[in-house]
Amino acid sequence: MNQPALIFWSRLIQAAAGVVLALSAVLLFAPSLGETFFNLVYFHQPASPVPVPIEAKGYIRFANGIIGAVMAGWMMAIIVLARRPFQAGERYAWNAIAWPLLAWYLVDTAFSLAHGVWGNVLLNTATALMFCLPLVAARRHFAPDA
Repeated sequence: MNQPALIFWSRLIQAAAGVVLALSAVLLFAPSLGETFFNLVYFHQPASPVPVPIEAKGYIRFANGIIGAVMAGWMMAIIVLARRPFQAGERYAWNAIAWPLLAWYLVDTAFSLAHGVWGNVLLNTATALMFCLPLVAARRHFAPDA
């Protein structure tokens, strides 16, 4: 049985996943805009601070597209989990959303810190907060692990 609180938190999780899906779509379908966005995150300016050979630009667009595809697939899985099993209070759905998000945040943010990319640390933190707030708020509606 779906609880009204879980439906609310589920919708916030789905909305957060929708935001990430939108960024994923930009990386896939508007690569120049994606590059501008990441240049702002990484270099605090819309263009790369150094000239980039055309061959490297192709690789950067390809890598950004792969990142977008992986993120899109992950967000679709989160949306599917958040819709039915999460709303029904199935503990595995909470775990399947929360633990991979935590692992991604810790690894990606540590990597960004090690490379001094503070913009990505902030982007990761904002993204994590979009998911963390509804996950933490919903946690009490799930039975403990057996």
